[in-house]
Amino acid sequence: MLIATGVKVHRAKAEFTVGAQKYPPGSYVVKSAQAFRAHVLDMFEPQDHPDDFAYPGAQPTPPYDAAGWTLAFQMGVKFDRILDGFDGPFEELKDEVKPPPGKVVDTEKAVGFFLSAQTNDSFRAVNQLLAAGEEVRRLKEPLALGEILHPAGTFFVTKKEGTQARLEKIAEKLGTHFIGSQVAPGKEAVALEPVRVALWDRYGGSMPSGWTRWLLEQFEFPFVVVFPPELDKGGLREKFDVIVLVDGAIGGGRRGMGGGQPPPDITALDELGIPADYRGRRGSITVAKTLPQFKKFLEDGGTILTIGSSTTLATQLGLPMANHLATKDADGKEKPLGRDKFYVPPSLLRAKVDNQHPLAWGLADEVDVMFANSPTFRLTGEGKSRPARVAWFDGKTPLRSGWAFGQQHLDGGVAVVDTSAGKGRVVLYGPQVLFRAQPHGTFKLFFNGIVRAGEKE
Repeated sequence: MLIATGVKVHRAKAEFTVGAQKYPPGSYVVKSAQAFRAHVLDMFEPQDHPDDFAYPGAQPTPPYDAAGWTLAFQMGVKFDRILDGFDGPFEELKDEVKPPPGKVVDTEKAVGFFLSAQTNDSFRAVNQLLAAGEEVRRLKEPLALGEILHPAGTFFVTKKEGTQARLEKIAEKLGTHFIGSQVAPGKEAVALEPVRVALWDRYGGSMPSGWTRWLLEQFEFPFVVVFPPELDKGGLREKFDVIVLVDGAIGGGRRGMGGGQPPPDITALDELGIPADYRGRRGSITVAKTLPQFKKFLEDGGTILTIGSSTTLATQLGLPMANHLATKDADGKEKPLGRDKFYVPPSLLRAKVDNQHPLAWGLADEVDVMFANSPTFRLTGEGKSRPARVAWFDGKTPLRSGWAFGQQHLDGGVAVVDTSAGKGRVVLYGPQVLFRAQPHGTFKLFFNGIVRAGEKE
């Protein structure tokens, strides 16, 4: 991406040392002494937005758009920032860099192949394999085979005629690595099926839905776009396994998220004035018509993934959780924190992650999330009814890039929640885990939510 925007990038042809740190061959070096220095700093260094108040005691003045966007943080890229000049055995890269070809190893007498869930493209590989009719399973618990420990979430592809050749093509194109095994997992693994995904959209268009559509296409998840009238018709479980409600599907969008507000009510317009292909798409998700269909979908084992404002569905369903960013008034009633106490325009915050939970398989124990006055939860249930905490804010200074006025109020708040509902599941992503298709570091939280719905118990 840097090269595509004109930044010069070098690659090390041999090992080199800077200070006390050694770097291996193939390491990338982005020098800041170049024409696009400002862009380089924007992509790697945190943005430090000042407290902006029109006058003492005023509410914060919203920025035009995001206050923090450091792309390296969003993508989970590990890098070192070097302040002293240095040089080494470097070559300038003239073209955009494709993923290094992956390998299929330990093929002799292999009955199948393991694929790590640590890279996003592993999910694309799995989608290609399922579409081709290959048998893919996923470890529900760690599995030690010899000296190799395969963590929970690892995929296993059963070897059939033509499987190895297909894996070699995928490895060459995507850069994913497949490790052969002479032993197949038993009860530790569960079989996967292709998942039928429904992505909400509205008449006139939703930007978050459009970005999500593009992202699903890039990673080859099969999906269809659905509009509120189709959701209201019911029979959802017969058609879908997962329903995705992006920011703005419920509760309206947030400034800076591209959600905007629904287009004006046009029910009074002449139906003939709307192109035939678009008739029947008008309307919004409602408590009266849509919520009963969502409840039936969940009772029958469906999964609903909600992002941003659409996590309001949890309240509508009566799920055991509350608003963490709230205080009590003089009468002892809870009310949301006012903007005079808490305000975070689109910025990057650090969250803790329970990477033993199925939604977080493949992640580290911390991740940077795009937060935009995002819903933050307090779990209230007990025992089996208590939702699972997948990601949360731990500490009073989670800000990594941007502006977070009153950020101390986030301490202990839950960012990502997984909970059961009927035979199904509801996942709440408070932060913008798919923000404009940029935060590759949090895609897996969403991808895992889809893949899990395809498990054959």
